[in-house]
Amino acid sequence: MSEKRGKIHFIKTTVIGGLLFLVPVVVLIFVLTEAADLMLMVADPLADLVPLDSIAGVALANIIAVVVMVLICFIAGLIARKTFIRTKVESLENKVLSKLPGYVMLKGMLNGLEETDDHRLFPVLATFNSSARIGLEIDRLSDGRVVVMVPSSPNPWSGMVNIMEAERVQRLDLPMTAYMENVERFGQGMEEMLKTAERASQT
Repeated sequence: MSEKRGKIHFIKTTVIGGLLFLVPVVVLIFVLTEAADLMLMVADPLADLVPLDSIAGVALANIIAVVVMVLICFIAGLIARKTFIRTKVESLENKVLSKLPGYVMLKGMLNGLEETDDHRLFPVLATFNSSARIGLEIDRLSDGRVVVMVPSSPNPWSGMVNIMEAERVQRLDLPMTAYMENVERFGQGMEEMLKTAERASQT
């Protein structure tokens, strides 16, 4: 009976984890699609002013649309760095966006590409009484303890949340992609991944 419940629990958590993964991805795709359509509306008249239809087989209007989108994202990034704007954005995140399924995880992964430690998720090796498990450092409490999410393999998006003493948590110098791929492979290649993290921490 316990084995049957375990299978049901595995199926349920995997489905929920997949849903949490898909929701922000679908929203992101929808926003990018709408933005691309809008940029094409702007780019078409500009392309008519240039005596070229395409560059390397790519329509000139598409190239202009991509360039305009990149410029808009860059300018938005510069604006977001301003203290006043950052405060407003963080307020919006705390009140609205953080309530969206998967948003905190997705933001943490994207922040992993930046040098700042703010709101970044770190792959860690968490030591328990008789075992060690890889997971993600989600937060650090004021008393020094660490909030760690240990995933339910093969789904890196769901798992158990643990509050642990800091000395039991070791950060791994790994890209988020390496951590996720290892979880999806049920830990296969763990030894090589840990060695890579150790070598990276020594450089």
